[in-house]
Amino acid sequence: MAYALIPDGYSLKKVTKLQEQAVNSKRRHDDIVALLNNENTPLVLGGLVSAYVGAKLAGDIISDLEAKLGKLSQDTKDTVTGAVAKAEKEIITDPQNWVATQLTGLIALGAKIQFPKVVI
Repeated sequence: MAYALIPDGYSLKKVTKLQEQAVNSKRRHDDIVALLNNENTPLVLGGLVSAYVGAKLAGDIISDLEAKLGKLSQDTKDTVTGAVAKAEKEIITDPQNWVATQLTGLIALGAKIQFPKVVI
C-alpha cells in the first residue's frame, strides 16, 4: 500500500490504489487550474505556438522563393528568417499594434477592408 499526503489537516495516511489515483487526479486538476489562472500562461503559450508556426512559415517562404527564383544565398535565407522572427515578437508583445500596422500596409497597397458592423 502506498502513502499519500491527504489535505485535511495534512496528514500522511496509507491509501489504497484507488485512493492514490484519486489524490493524484485531484493534484493534477489543481495544477491545471493554477496554470490556467496564471496571467503569464497566454504569453508563454503564444510564444511557443508562434515560434513553431514562425519556423514553419519561414521554411515555406524560403521554399516558395527558391521555387520561383532559384537557389537563394544563406544571407537571404537568414534575412527571411529574421523578418519572420521579428514579426513573431511583435505579435506576442503588442498584437494590437501589429494588426494596425498590417492593416495600414494592406490599405496602402489598395486592399479593400470591410469591418463587421457592431450592434450595441
